[in-house]
Amino acid sequence: MPPLARETIDQKGVNLLNEWINGMPRATGAAAPAMSPQGGTFSATRRDFIDGSEPGTDIRYTWTAPYPSTSICAMKKPIRLTHPTVLRARAFKEGFTRSITEQQVFIVGK
Repeated sequence: MPPLARETIDQKGVNLLNEWINGMPRATGAAAPAMSPQGGTFSATRRDFIDGSEPGTDIRYTWTAPYPSTSICAMKKPIRLTHPTVLRARAFKEGFTRSITEQQVFIVGK
């Protein structure tokens, strides 16, 4: 019995789609920020720093909103954590799309 049309692959069509997709212009994204130290359990108050690896990167962070935006706190100095916190950070850079959100969980004081 010959194969049904739905079970065959149109290789020319697949190649054409790949060529079209790969030829589309892409937006360059900012690198995700790095938190130091990484999340974990700590017995005392922590001072943590979020760093953007690229010059000119604006780092925004939050522990209350679901994701950081340009209207949320800018990273200027280390953050003091005194209680269990889910810390989220995102990088913004002129001419780039925003980075993915970096998230770490800090259990402090237990």
